[in-house]
Amino acid sequence: MFSPIFLCGKYTTELDVDNKQINEDVLKRRAMKLDDNPGNTLSEDSYFPETEACNELIQKVDFVIQNEINPYFKSYNKWAHILEPNESTMIHTHDSPTSPPHLSWVYYSKTDDNCGNIVWQSTIHNKFFTMEETPKVGMLIIFPNWMPHFTKKNNSNNIRISISGNAKPDEKDYNAVGTNPGGLYNIVGVTHIKSAADYPLREQHRETLNSTYRATLQRPYLIDTSHPATLC
Repeated sequence: MFSPIFLCGKYTTELDVDNKQINEDVLKRRAMKLDDNPGNTLSEDSYFPETEACNELIQKVDFVIQNEINPYFKSYNKWAHILEPNESTMIHTHDSPTSPPHLSWVYYSKTDDNCGNIVWQSTIHNKFFTMEETPKVGMLIIFPNWMPHFTKKNNSNNIRISISGNAKPDEKDYNAVGTNPGGLYNIVGVTHIKSAADYPLREQHRETLNSTYRATLQRPYLIDTSHPATLC
């Protein structure tokens, strides 16, 4: 049994929604930015379209979160993002000093080859560990809100469109989250693990993570900062 010292994961799946309509709804509101300050990462995002197609997306995102991660969690804010050719996004987190760790997610409704991978980055003893994912239309990725991440430059000739958001339980449900099997703090938070029996993942996800850790530990350049290792 390969089990992590620190447990931090992401969940990836595909959704069946009306991407064409979502893209049209986002493009109609592309000028409605969350912030006018170019030094703020919110200036890269626009307001979420409260349309039928986009709201259906949120319902399906929450269904995945509640059935695969934790039934108490639901999206509480969301926004749209258009990545133009030659643009990238700044490294940032969705963390908040006023609330416990929770979930962040991104859904891709329009992509192209080389349109900019999403990259997660962590630093341990001055060594960088990174993992990246290539966006595809229909892809949903859920990850810890405190994990630093950025988007590489869009080297395609077309825009890339995504919808992102954060999810957390209602305040009254925070106590229940910690004891729920397969809960948020078990699958995407840093968790204290005393033994393999405490390895707090739903059974269907364990072997996937085990094989990932096994492959990572076998890499000879794991501690070589010039070759960042890919950790799940």
